[in-house]
Amino acid sequence: MKRFYHVYTKGLDQDVIFRERADYVAGMNYVPVSLHGLDLDLLAFVLMSNHFHFIIYGTKEECVYFIDHYKRLVSRYVRNRYGTVKLLRSVKTSCSEIDMSNESLKRLIAYVLNNPVKAGINCMPQNYEWGSGCCYFSNFDKIHNKRPLSDFGVREQIALLKSEVKLDGAYLVNDSGYIDPSSYVNVGFVERLFGRARSLEYFLSTSNKTASEKDGPLVFSDTLVLAGVHELLEKRYESVSLEELSWEIRVKLVTDIRRQFNCPPKQLARVLNCPLKDIVNILNK
Repeated sequence: MKRFYHVYTKGLDQDVIFRERADYVAGMNYVPVSLHGLDLDLLAFVLMSNHFHFIIYGTKEECVYFIDHYKRLVSRYVRNRYGTVKLLRSVKTSCSEIDMSNESLKRLIAYVLNNPVKAGINCMPQNYEWGSGCCYFSNFDKIHNKRPLSDFGVREQIALLKSEVKLDGAYLVNDSGYIDPSSYVNVGFVERLFGRARSLEYFLSTSNKTASEKDGPLVFSDTLVLAGVHELLEKRYESVSLEELSWEIRVKLVTDIRRQFNCPPKQLARVLNCPLKDIVNILNK
């Protein structure tokens, strides 16, 4: 029976899988190659230097087959390029069923997409190149930088994919040399799940820490806190504007945002457009 699964590998402690840009490019192309012939819907994924995550809809058997095949392809690539033997053979693979509720699925997708930020990479999840974060609610008319796979000859395709698997000729190859994730990720499903970009940003914001724990309390960027503010306004307070809120509701909003994002008073004052002294008074009550 088909279910939603979080499929991932445990991060390597003392080595990396993808060392250079060319390694990531190969890793990106191995995703559609590994999906080929399987009845799976890939919803989201991310490749990190020492591990990877996938959110997939399908049977557990095919999800396990997919990740095992992907590991073999990547392992072979690393062995051929760097002479590293058995790099991924002992790496633990997990295939965890996701609760069927929309809330759980949204949070797991956000968690996966936020991996680069949690690793300290200085970019928004939507701008991280090695995954599907750039696909959702994006402007897909930028196709002038992409060519259909059918434009490439057989030998060119084999060289590009490092595989003899015959993929859909309509798949788009970007100017970085890999199949654009929008060609094989079920972007429509994810966009229908979240409904709109702001909702995705909200879930990203509740998972997205922009500072490391060793530096003290986790801090969210103003942009992500604002996404959370707008989401709370519409869902909990049935309002679209801060200016429409009574003082009593503003007090509740400050408390909610503080609890959820652990914002310092100055940041709360910025994003809520309130005098700092009022924020301090509310927090000291």
